[in-house]
Amino acid sequence: MNILFLSNIVTPYQLDLLEEINKNNEIKIYGYFLFEKEQNRDWDLIIPEYVKVINYSKKISDYKNLLKFIKDNKIDKIILGGYVLPMTFFTIFICKVNKIDLYFWLERPMHVYKGIKATLKKNYLKFVLSQAKEIFAIGKLAVDIYSIYHSKVFNLPYSMNLERFHDIKRDEVQNSKIKFLFSGQYIDRKNIINTINAFKLIKNNNIELNLIGGGELQVEVDRLIQNDSRIKNIGFVQPKDLPYVYSSNDIFIMPSKHDGWALVINEAMASSMPIISTDKVGAVVEYIKHKVNGYICTENEDGIKKGIEYYIKNLQLISEHGKLNKSIINNSNANIINNANIFIEKLA
Repeated sequence: MNILFLSNIVTPYQLDLLEEINKNNEIKIYGYFLFEKEQNRDWDLIIPEYVKVINYSKKISDYKNLLKFIKDNKIDKIILGGYVLPMTFFTIFICKVNKIDLYFWLERPMHVYKGIKATLKKNYLKFVLSQAKEIFAIGKLAVDIYSIYHSKVFNLPYSMNLERFHDIKRDEVQNSKIKFLFSGQYIDRKNIINTINAFKLIKNNNIELNLIGGGELQVEVDRLIQNDSRIKNIGFVQPKDLPYVYSSNDIFIMPSKHDGWALVINEAMASSMPIISTDKVGAVVEYIKHKVNGYICTENEDGIKKGIEYYIKNLQLISEHGKLNKSIINNSNANIINNANIFIEKLA
C-alpha cells in the first residue's frame, strides 16, 4: 500500500510520523509538502528520500508534478493535512478520477465567522469534507466540529518521538530557582505578553521565566523584560536542543488564546513538567485536568498569575504532576509509536 501525505510545511513531528509508519514493511508513505519553511519556524531538518518539498509557486507545473508523483509512486490513498491548502480541490479531483481513497487530518478551525462568512464556511466544509472516506481530527475539540460534517471522524492527535525528551533525566538538572518555561511563537494568539506581565506582578526573586521562540512581538517582548533580570529571552531553539532546555526548567506555561493542538504540550509532558495553560488549547483539553496534573487558567494576567502562584505555593506538586504527565503522554495516542500503529490500522 502506497500513501501520500500532502501538507503545507515540513515539521519535525511529521517527519517523525512518516519515519515510524515506514518501519512497517507492508506500507510506504510519502510526504509531499508545499513549502520547506515558514516565518518563525526556521527548523534545521534532514529531509529523507521519501519526502518531497516543491516550494509551491501557483504554476501549472506544480499541479502536473503532483499528478506525476502520484502516478509514478502508484499512490493508493491520500491524506490531506488541511482543507484550505492551495491544492485541495485539485487533489479531490485526482482522487475522484483515479479512485484513490481520500482522508483529511485536521486541527479545529481557528477563525469563528459570523453572518454570510459563516454560511460560506459551513457550505465549503460540507462539500470538501464530504469527499473524504474518513477524517482524522486532532483532538476532542476538533472531533466535535468535524462530526457535524462527516459521519466518520476519528480522534488522532499530533504525535512525536518522545524518547529524545527522556534522554536527560530531570533529577540530573539541579535548579536553585523555580523555573517557568514558555515555548512558542511570539504572537498575540500565544498570549506571550500577558504571560510576561503576569510573571512581573509576582515579587519573588526565587522564580525565573525562560522564553524560547520568536515572532512579530519580539521587540515588545524585549522591551517588557529589559528591567526584570528574572526573565530571559533565549530565542529560537533547534529541535535537537529542545530536550535539554525543557529538562532545565520546572513548569511549562503557555496560556494561548487559541491552539488547535500545541505540540509544545506534548514536549513538556514528555519532559515531566506540570502545565499552566487555558482550555483554549487542544492538547490541554485532551490531557490536562485542573490541579491534577496542571493548572487551567484564564487568558488574562490575573488568571495566569494565579497559575504561577499555585506552583510556587505547592512545590511538592511540581514533581508529582510532572511524573504523572510523563506517564499520560507515553501511554497516549500522542506517542509516535501508538499514533503510527493507529494510522496503519485505519488505512489498511
